[in-house]
Amino acid sequence: MNQTTQMVSTLKKCLKAKGITYRQLGDAMDLSEASIKRLFSEQTFSLKRLEEICNILDLSLYDLAKISADAETGPTVLSLEQETALSEKPKLLVFFYLLLNGRSPETIIQDYQISEAESLKFLLELDKLKLIELHPDNKVRLLTQKNITWRKGGPIRNRYEKLIKEEFLNAPFDQPEDRLRFETGKLSDGSQSVMLKKINRLFKEYIELTEIDKALPQEKSCNTGLLVAFRPWVFSMLNEFKIE
Repeated sequence: MNQTTQMVSTLKKCLKAKGITYRQLGDAMDLSEASIKRLFSEQTFSLKRLEEICNILDLSLYDLAKISADAETGPTVLSLEQETALSEKPKLLVFFYLLLNGRSPETIIQDYQISEAESLKFLLELDKLKLIELHPDNKVRLLTQKNITWRKGGPIRNRYEKLIKEEFLNAPFDQPEDRLRFETGKLSDGSQSVMLKKINRLFKEYIELTEIDKALPQEKSCNTGLLVAFRPWVFSMLNEFKIE
C-alpha cells in the first residue's frame, strides 16, 4: 500500500471511530456528500482540505501521519524472553507501558516514583531487550507496535491477569461513564456467531480509538478498560435443583 492510500485509509478509520459520516463531514466543510466521497475515492486532497479534516477530527497533520505509520503493521507479540523480563520487574513493566503510551522519560520521572538513575537503568534494559532503541539525550524509538498482544498462558498473563480482572471489577460502576450489565438468555448457534462477530468488532473499534487518541496531548484523554465476557453458561444454583 502506497503512502497516500495508507493515509486515506487512516482518515477513513478515524472518521468511523469518531462516528462521523461523509454527510456530516461535508456539512462541516461546506461540501456535498458526493464531493466528499469523490475526494476519498480519487484521493485528491489538497493540504488545506487535509488540514481541515484533521481539525474536525481534533488531530494535527503530524498526528495523522503518525497514526498512519503505526497502522502499517498489526499488534506485536513479544518474545518469551522479553515477556519474562518484564513480568519479573513490575517497575520496568510500568515504565515500558508508559513509553508505549507516548510518555517521554522526562515526564515519567516527573509524574511517577522513578528517579533519573532508575529511568536510565530501565532505558538500557529495554534497549538490551530490543524493545526500544536508545538514542543520545535519552531519546527513544519504539521497536514494537504500541498495541501489544500478550501471550495466552505467557508470563505476563499468568502473573497479572487474575489480579487485573479482580481489581477492575471491584468497583461500584456508578459513574456516568461506567457501564456494567449482566444479561442471560438462550441463543441458537447462529445467534451466538452473530454475538461473537459483534464482540470482535467492538474490540477492533476500541483499539482503533485508542490508537487515534494516543496522538493527543495527555490532558485530553484518560486511561480506560474494556472487559467483555461471553460463553455458554448455566447458574450453578439451577443445576443444584435439577433432576438428573
